[in-house]
Amino acid sequence: MLERVLSQGTQLVIFVVAAHLLSPAEFGVFALVSACAILMLRVSEASWAPYIMSWSGDAKVPRQVVMVSIWSGLALAAAGALGALALPLFGADAATSQLVALFSAWVFLATVSSAQKGMLIWQGGLRASALCEILGDLIGMAVAVAALYAGWGVFALAFGRLAFQATHLVLSFAFTRSAPLPGMRGAALADLWAYTRQSFTSRMIANIRLYVATFLIGGFLGPAAVGYYRAAQRLVGSVAEVIGQPALILAWNLFRRARDAAPGTAPGTAGFQAVARVFFPALLAISVPVFIWLVLMGEDLIKGLLGPTWLPALPVVAVLALSRGIAALGVATEPVLSLAGEIRRMPLFSLLFLIATVALTLLAAPFGLMAVAWAQAAVAAVMMGASMVLMQRHGGIDWRGVGAVSWRLIAPMLVGSAMLLWVRDWAIFASAPPLARAFAALIPALPVYLLALALALPDLRVLARARLARLRGPALDA
Repeated sequence: MLERVLSQGTQLVIFVVAAHLLSPAEFGVFALVSACAILMLRVSEASWAPYIMSWSGDAKVPRQVVMVSIWSGLALAAAGALGALALPLFGADAATSQLVALFSAWVFLATVSSAQKGMLIWQGGLRASALCEILGDLIGMAVAVAALYAGWGVFALAFGRLAFQATHLVLSFAFTRSAPLPGMRGAALADLWAYTRQSFTSRMIANIRLYVATFLIGGFLGPAAVGYYRAAQRLVGSVAEVIGQPALILAWNLFRRARDAAPGTAPGTAGFQAVARVFFPALLAISVPVFIWLVLMGEDLIKGLLGPTWLPALPVVAVLALSRGIAALGVATEPVLSLAGEIRRMPLFSLLFLIATVALTLLAAPFGLMAVAWAQAAVAAVMMGASMVLMQRHGGIDWRGVGAVSWRLIAPMLVGSAMLLWVRDWAIFASAPPLARAFAALIPALPVYLLALALALPDLRVLARARLARLRGPALDA
């Protein structure tokens, strides 16, 4: 969580500086090139990291997978570089071609970094993985901000990404102390390819679905509209990733432990329900209030971070926050299905939602940004329902049991939201800077929410007391 908070903090700093120095149209052009590069990265990194994380043997195969990732990264980077050389033939300016070339180098570094992160998590080095990310983010932020103020424009953002990936890559190899190993062939390679076909397809489709709105907005509404949409998406995404990435890693670890604690002839899912009764309500208790805060304080956040020029993105922020809240529980879909031995269900699932996303976004794009945002919310609702069906059918998760705990969260959330609305209009905050007001409103609202949460969930009080006792133990012994 600390790593994600710091990561999103550094990215937010870069985003804020860029928003003040770049126009929405410039930001939109960068967003389009960046989206293409990210899709290239998803092809390049395939499913190397998930395969490593789910491996149950010795270190030989994970090291071989890292070598595969190196060759994969080189191949896609070379393809991107060739594409950059060809762009002027299709009317692109030299700056865009150079930006694509920089992102091609980034694709190579990011591909190997992704595999190395999977290796660190497989080794149990969650802290080492977080440290690599933290130091990489700090160095990347320093490079990007310095380059922005030096007048490098959109190139500065690419420089920052390259600096981050280079730092992460060097540190990750230092921590794993495992050199890439060539020679993967035969049954091992066939198993990797089979896993990749099943997992990669669904992940790639999911990423295309994530960026299809960006491309369609660019086609229908132009680069400036892309800039506003990506600004809203970036703001909501920064908050969502602080919650979503730790939740994803915890889901892999917690459900894997549950599987390994119940071995059998097939992957054991008997322990998944016990994990689900704690994991999913906790995820809702943390994520939903954050998105509510984002909706209620969105105007102050945009004014304080980006300036009044970006206020057209405000209603988009509210709808995208709603869609992220709707889809919050879906973070565990891939870990649950993968650990249950049912990863083959993901490609068709993802393909259906890609089709739904493209269809709804195509219908909405001619009607403006808000229509596109509401289309994403509709897709999120359908996706969440289908994800729950898949996890229940193939992971043995009974949502009635999860709901028996989760429904108690409604009252605390209503109390916390009412408190936030009341606090927002206090006279003491009237003359405060917008960004300070957005965060200061949390000071009285958060304790009220936590108190209501403790009253609604007696088990939470017991868990908190036990945790505090464990934290005090070493200090008392000392």
